[in-house]
Amino acid sequence: MSSSVQNLEAARALIRRRKRSDRIFNLVGAGLIVLSLLVLGGLIAGLVHDGAGRLFSTHEVKPDGQPPGFREVVGTVRRAPDGAWILQQDPIELRVLSQQADEVAALAGRRVAVRGELPRAGERLMQADAVLAIPESLSPGQPIPGDPDIVGQLIRPGHGGHASGAAQASQQALSGFVLCPDPMRLELSDGKGGQINLSQFEGRRVAVDAGRRGRKPALALITATDIAPLRSRSFFASMPSMSPSRAGILPGVVGTLLVMLVTMIFAIPLGVAAGIYLEEYAPKNKFTALIELNIANLAGVPSIIWGLAGLALFIFALHLERSVLSAGLTLGLLVLPIVIISTREAIRAVPNTVREAAVALGATRWQATRYHVLPYSLGGILTGSIIAMSRAIGETAPLVVIGAVLFISFLPPWPVQPQPPFVNLEFLNSKFTVVPMQIFDWVSRPQPEFHANAAAASLVLLAMTLGLNAIAIALRFRARKSIKW
Repeated sequence: MSSSVQNLEAARALIRRRKRSDRIFNLVGAGLIVLSLLVLGGLIAGLVHDGAGRLFSTHEVKPDGQPPGFREVVGTVRRAPDGAWILQQDPIELRVLSQQADEVAALAGRRVAVRGELPRAGERLMQADAVLAIPESLSPGQPIPGDPDIVGQLIRPGHGGHASGAAQASQQALSGFVLCPDPMRLELSDGKGGQINLSQFEGRRVAVDAGRRGRKPALALITATDIAPLRSRSFFASMPSMSPSRAGILPGVVGTLLVMLVTMIFAIPLGVAAGIYLEEYAPKNKFTALIELNIANLAGVPSIIWGLAGLALFIFALHLERSVLSAGLTLGLLVLPIVIISTREAIRAVPNTVREAAVALGATRWQATRYHVLPYSLGGILTGSIIAMSRAIGETAPLVVIGAVLFISFLPPWPVQPQPPFVNLEFLNSKFTVVPMQIFDWVSRPQPEFHANAAAASLVLLAMTLGLNAIAIALRFRARKSIKW
């Protein structure tokens, strides 16, 4: 009797220990989940705190329809010896970002081409990322090297130049170097096609909304609007800029969408077809087992390796440009093993009785696969494919290797056009940038305002990724709802 009691007490003690272990395990698991949610919530809260204000803020820009290179220029209207009206621009204090002071000092007194952020009205400071000396042998018809934003004479305050009088007096108060821009030939219009009498502005200091046309080394032809209404532009609709308050994410979003389009067209059909063949048609032998092992290993290869593979294959071997096409194909290689594995898993989840019943009723293997296996596995295939795209959308390392541009001030051509043939493939050879590259560029800058831009861009990228995952969940739910065994 005592032995039975002892055995019963031992069993109860064992049950209590197991229940205690279960409670501890549940508490640890719940604690880890809560900790993960807190970390994720803190990360998102930090991004929202830093970037939400930038997402919904706007800045003032000029109306659309202006000439390329649209700028606001301040200066004095004068009449040139040949009778033409010119705009003698005010001197600009120059701040150079990427060159040493002694390198800029060597160009003092020379005519230079500057690439950087042009000042707006009321701003007397220019953020330049390059100052290039113009060769003295350059003829008037030749383009100026370096794709400059503004051309003029680089002088030190009070050391001469073609600015004189009040302009030179204002230079004395400036620190660093001063850029005295070349005069511009001026044609002032009222915005409705009519010309304005410039004689009333002769000798007066004016601000005009101008756009450069051409790259003439001395006199650049511009068209100016007298007084144009301003409108606001959001963070999503603005181009990158050296000024953080005017910098936007539009080229990054457009480039990301175009690269993802190429990736989807390349990876999803090829990956789904490979998954169907390996699961339904390929013989089960050592060779296919080796292929399956390699596919599983390729899914874990670091993304930088895929970037090097894309560089060697698409750019060096196939001589493709560093463009949207090569980037999309590289990311397609990156996610291809994921699509293949998810397709095989979705097909494998379909019971064999479905295949056997279809074959018993006289269907061929392809008919059984096409009309029975694929509809039942479609939800899993779409889910895996979209999750693969959500991984590709955040990749940066392969695109750095392929040659994505950090700073871009234009949009690639859109693939759809209103006129026949309605498809424009020029975007495939266009240079591009993507949202992760935009974030990398802004984070690397020292100004805190650019860091706020990076936080805002991170929220955009997070929203795009969560949107893709939400689409995957909706498609899976809809596909499973339609399945009737």
